[in-house]
Amino acid sequence: MEMHKQTSEMISSTLTNTAMSLSKLQVPFANWQSKLKMEKISSLAKYNRIKSLEDLVIKIGYDPKDAIVAEEIIKNKNLDITALRKQLKLLAPKDPRTKDIAKDEAQKADMMKLIIDQNIQIR
Repeated sequence: MEMHKQTSEMISSTLTNTAMSLSKLQVPFANWQSKLKMEKISSLAKYNRIKSLEDLVIKIGYDPKDAIVAEEIIKNKNLDITALRKQLKLLAPKDPRTKDIAKDEAQKADMMKLIIDQNIQIR
C-alpha cells in the first residue's frame, strides 16, 4: 500500500512539473508567433516596395519629369501596408528590441526615399 502511495506521488509530481514547464513555454511560444507574424508583414512590405520600385522604373523610364507618379505609387503601397497591419491586429511581442527594430526599419525607409529623391535630382 505504501508503495502505491509513493508511486502515485511520483507520478503526480512528474505531471505537475510537466504542466509547469508547459505553461512556462507558452509565453515564449506566443512571442515567437507574434514575431513570425511581424516578419511576414515585413517581408510583404519589402516585396511591395520592391514591386513598386520595379513599376516605377518601368513607368518613368529614367525620365525625371515623372517623379510625381513614383511618389504616388509609393504612397499607395504604404497605405496598403498600413491596411494589412491593421487587419492582422498583432499582439506586441515582449522583446525589448522590438522598438529598436521598428526605428531601424523607419530609418531604412527614410534612407530609401532620400536615395530615390537624389537619383531623380541627378537625372
